[in-house]
Amino acid sequence: MAKINLLPWRDELREQRKKQFVAFCVGVAALGVASVFSGWMYFDHKLNDQEQANQLIVSTNQNLDTQLKALDGLQERRNAIIERMKLIQGLQGQRPVTVRLVDELVRVTPPTMYITKFSRTGDKFSIEGKAESPNTVAELLRNLEASPWYRNAFMNSFLAAEEKKDKTASSLVPRVEENYGSFVVTVDLGEIGTTEQADPALEAVASGTVGVAK
Repeated sequence: MAKINLLPWRDELREQRKKQFVAFCVGVAALGVASVFSGWMYFDHKLNDQEQANQLIVSTNQNLDTQLKALDGLQERRNAIIERMKLIQGLQGQRPVTVRLVDELVRVTPPTMYITKFSRTGDKFSIEGKAESPNTVAELLRNLEASPWYRNAFMNSFLAAEEKKDKTASSLVPRVEENYGSFVVTVDLGEIGTTEQADPALEAVASGTVGVAK
């Protein structure tokens, strides 16, 4: 009977399977490394994209902040211009009231009197001047009370003129005004002036000497 040796065939098969297993393991390892590298490349690309997007957002926010600051400056300038225009329009609209107050004072001033100072504090006026007598000042008070532009007229004081002892020092032709007494009258703004909102600039205009004489 013939004998057959099967050992070499089995060894070869075992060796072949071993090589296949090693090749499979190497392939799996290579595939794993490739997958990890691909994943790393993918996430690195995404990270770069996100960083670029973040940088774009930061840059856009900075531009918006700059534009908002510029808009705030423009808004402030716009508000300042509007306030200035309102002030100018208000002064232009109130100018007739100022003129009427001064004109009315001229109208109610008696002939034997002249005004040296006309000043205002709020809605109160102070009138200083020279008058022939207290009766002349009383006439001014009546005229002011009768005017719709003034009210609550009151004579604070009247100081008669002192006679000059040195006649030679006086002028050759003495003026009547030299014998006038000094007076101070206070009066409030009337209802018409209050309704029409009298011009605040009158304080500056009237703080000096107003030459109202008759």
